[in-house]
Amino acid sequence: MAEILQVNNLFKSFGRKQVLKDFNMSLEEGKVYGLLGKNGEGKTTLIRMVMGIIPIDKGKIHYKGKKIKFNHPCYKKEVGYIPEESIFFGWMTINELMSFNSSFYPKWNAHKAKEYLDRFDLDGKIRIKNLSRGMKLKLGLIVALAAEPELLILDDPTSGMDVPTRHDFLKGLIQEILEQGTTILFSSHLVHELEGIIDHLGILHSGKLILEENFEQVKNKVKKVHLVFDGSVPEGIDIEGILTKQTDGNKCDLGIYPWNDEVKTNLETLHPTKMDVESMTLEEIFVHFVS
Repeated sequence: MAEILQVNNLFKSFGRKQVLKDFNMSLEEGKVYGLLGKNGEGKTTLIRMVMGIIPIDKGKIHYKGKKIKFNHPCYKKEVGYIPEESIFFGWMTINELMSFNSSFYPKWNAHKAKEYLDRFDLDGKIRIKNLSRGMKLKLGLIVALAAEPELLILDDPTSGMDVPTRHDFLKGLIQEILEQGTTILFSSHLVHELEGIIDHLGILHSGKLILEENFEQVKNKVKKVHLVFDGSVPEGIDIEGILTKQTDGNKCDLGIYPWNDEVKTNLETLHPTKMDVESMTLEEIFVHFVS
C-alpha cells in the first residue's frame, strides 16, 4: 500500500532544548496511526511541522511524494487538522464559518457539514464567541470532516469533549472516516482511547520513535511475565528484550519485547517454580516502553 506521509531524519530544537532528533516515520494510506508520547515529548511540534506551521531545522517531510515546505499551502486543501484548541474568528456565526471554509477546500461537502451540525446539536446561527470550549471542539471536528480530507491529523482532539460526543467520535465517526479512504494520524496522551482504533503504533520518547510497528503484532510480542522462585530471585537476570523489571522477595515481574520461544527457554533455565505470561493493554505497553 502507498505511503501518504513520510518523515525522514527530522530535527527540531527550541533554543537549547532539542525536541526531535533524527526522527523518522511513515504513514500508509487508509490506516489509523496512533502516535503516543508523554506531554512535552514533541507530538504537537511534529504535527505543526507536518502542517507547515513552523519550520524544520533539518530533515524532510513528504506528502504523497512531494516535499512539504514551511508555510506552503498547496497540499493543505487535502489535509484536515484538529488541534487540542481550535481557533476561529469569534465574530462569525457557525454558518458563516462553514461558508468561509468551503472556499478553501475543493471537496467541501455542505450536506455533510449540515448533518454533523445536527448530529452535534450546534445551531448555525450562533456566534462562535458564544460557544463553550467543548462546542468549539465539536465545531473544529465538523470543519475538518466536511472538507473530506485525504489525511486527517488529530492532535489530542477529545480531551475537552463530553463523554457522549467522545464515544460517538471514537466508535462511530472514526469508522465512517476510514470507509471514505481517509488516512488518520491520531496523536494523544490519553492512551486508553486508542485501544481498538489504531492499526499502527508509534511511541515517541526522548525525541525519537522508540517503537513503530503494526499494533496487532506489537500486542502479540509484548508480554508481562510473572516469575516465582523457591528462594530469592536470581541476580543479574540478563535476557534480551527486558523492558522493565520489579522484584519482591521471591517474585519477579518482567515486561518483555519481543516475546518468543528463545526468551521463554532462557527464562525456564532460571528454574522458576511458577511462570505466568500475560498480554498487555495499550496503556500498559506504553508505560513499559517509556518507563
